[in-house]
Amino acid sequence: MSKVKIKNKDLLIRIFKTISWLDARRWNTEDNYNFVNFFRDDLTNYEKILTHWICYITDRRMPFEIVWDKGGYVFSELVYEYSRSNNRSPEEILKEHYEKYEDMKSKERFRFKSKSNNITFASRYVTDDYQNILQTLEILDKYEITINGKKYKRNIVAFILHFIQRFEGKDDLLIRVACALHLLTYQPDGKKANPSKVIDILKNNNEFEKDLKEFKKTSTAGKKRLWCCVRDYKKGLYHEIFNNAIKEIVSNNNPDAKELIKIWDELPMNQIELPGDVWNNSPLFRNNLFADVLDLNSIPKTWNMPKIIREIYNQLKSDKDVKDFYPEQFDITFDFVPRMCNKKLCNVCLFGKNGVESICIPTKDKYCPVALLSCGYIAKCEEEGCIIKKGISKGICRGGLK
Repeated sequence: MSKVKIKNKDLLIRIFKTISWLDARRWNTEDNYNFVNFFRDDLTNYEKILTHWICYITDRRMPFEIVWDKGGYVFSELVYEYSRSNNRSPEEILKEHYEKYEDMKSKERFRFKSKSNNITFASRYVTDDYQNILQTLEILDKYEITINGKKYKRNIVAFILHFIQRFEGKDDLLIRVACALHLLTYQPDGKKANPSKVIDILKNNNEFEKDLKEFKKTSTAGKKRLWCCVRDYKKGLYHEIFNNAIKEIVSNNNPDAKELIKIWDELPMNQIELPGDVWNNSPLFRNNLFADVLDLNSIPKTWNMPKIIREIYNQLKSDKDVKDFYPEQFDITFDFVPRMCNKKLCNVCLFGKNGVESICIPTKDKYCPVALLSCGYIAKCEEEGCIIKKGISKGICRGGLK
């Protein structure tokens, strides 16, 4: 039995539809993406995907612009060397891009560095990140994969394809891929992993099933970066790069490439969890938006927003009115909360008592001011049939009704 009591199903469905609308605006324009600053233009697509994966490993409690700019430059150089130098160990290559230095207070610090340029990147948890990156590179190096008779190492997309082919037909295939990726990089106890032990789990079906069972129990906790990556490989600019990486591995003219892309593209988005962060867990957002929608007292205090959204989605997922919504879409709060809630712009908020009446000026050849103000998304106005213009989100949030 659910621990979250829905007080007003109609309002909840209206919230779901509004979030879906904002999410669609987020992903329909390339200008809305965070793109990696690759150190050179001729990286393969699978090298770009591994760089993207490593950037997300380090994307913790610091401005994301620094991660994708400086970190992206350093890590793309690292990946370039790693994927093309099979005679050198992952640790040897990583150490060449890692250094000790003294900060302004003469305190010993560590950071990642470029060899070709004077660019350095010190992530917030740099020593932990180093271990996670090393584990990733070592497992990809030792876990040899065969696809269409050809062997692959040090290729994260081939790694993913292996699990797609291995578990094809399972109704939780996307979750299995996510579990394998989590094992690739992260350890539950936070300690340095034994790559050989992890590989044994990945290769042994019985051991993998045990880990999968535990993974599902904690899929909404502490896995923000994992779900961000899986999401990116399913939609937006990195989805195109991911599919092109499949074509690099399985010849573009091979029917198997189209079939694998079809399988990946058709995996249900509702299996991806909401990446939890300070923005969607903000009480200012959650308690005001859901004040008249959920019985907030029924929610265990230890539950975060990913857990709550998954729970209420499971209660309504069979309703045809929420067929276009899935939990990950609430990640628009990353853009919405700092722009709207933190600045208390309730009088111009699409969830507020006035709705969008004062800011929506429908013009088909102009950008939508609602998406731009709410989240900073650049999207062309779609006046005809616009649910926001019709007021679907108006007056839901308690913050706008005071």
